[in-house]
Amino acid sequence: MRAAPRARLRAMALGLLGSAPEADRAVRAAERTLASYGPGPRAHRGPGPVPDPGPPPEAVLARVCLGRLRAREARRTEPWDPWSDSPGPTPAERLILVLHDRFGVPYETLAPVLERAPAAVRQIGVRARARARAAEAMPAPDPAHLRTAVDAVLAAAREGDTAALRSLLDPDAVLRADTGAVRGGVRPAHGAPAVARVLAARAAAARPVPVDGAPGLAAAPDAVYVFTAPAGPITSVDVLADPPHVSRLALART
Repeated sequence: MRAAPRARLRAMALGLLGSAPEADRAVRAAERTLASYGPGPRAHRGPGPVPDPGPPPEAVLARVCLGRLRAREARRTEPWDPWSDSPGPTPAERLILVLHDRFGVPYETLAPVLERAPAAVRQIGVRARARARAAEAMPAPDPAHLRTAVDAVLAAAREGDTAALRSLLDPDAVLRADTGAVRGGVRPAHGAPAVARVLAARAAAARPVPVDGAPGLAAAPDAVYVFTAPAGPITSVDVLADPPHVSRLALART
């Protein structure tokens, strides 16, 4: 394998996927992709064009593992308990925490994999580390920014404009639903397109309502939509409809 020891790539894959068999499959998939590229300019001999050396091995492996992490998130269908479950990092956040923080892979290498600018990838890492340290370490939300985002979601949902909804969401946005919301027909979703479809179908009849003092939405029958948008697009939507969960929220009834 070019430029990176196989053992290092396997350790990266294991850190990302958490399963030795999955890590081995990911490394083999990365090897197959890397084998399709040429040996690179330094190894090239003889006449003819210089073969394409391809992306760095770490980037190829990152792309393979990111696809598997996103597929894993997309398959999640179990209800979510907001006071018992601690949501883990998104696939993009996990990629940065493992590959950059533990293995020193540069942001510039990860940026094409995540289809972001290096500065945006760096910012995702800042957000992920803050969440990992503790919830209280997160920066205080900006109510004005969140209000703008929630108003835009409601307007787009009422128009049935899924393209506008996608533009308001982080590409790795997640929608979590507790047991009551699942009983009411809401299904967990991962990724901007999937979350946008749920919002387009379910949030059109919602009304704005402060939730614990922050902008949110309420929809019949007694479902509450809680949004997270630290600085930029919406990263998560939590739908709560279980009476014990809703009763723990401070709602301004209108």
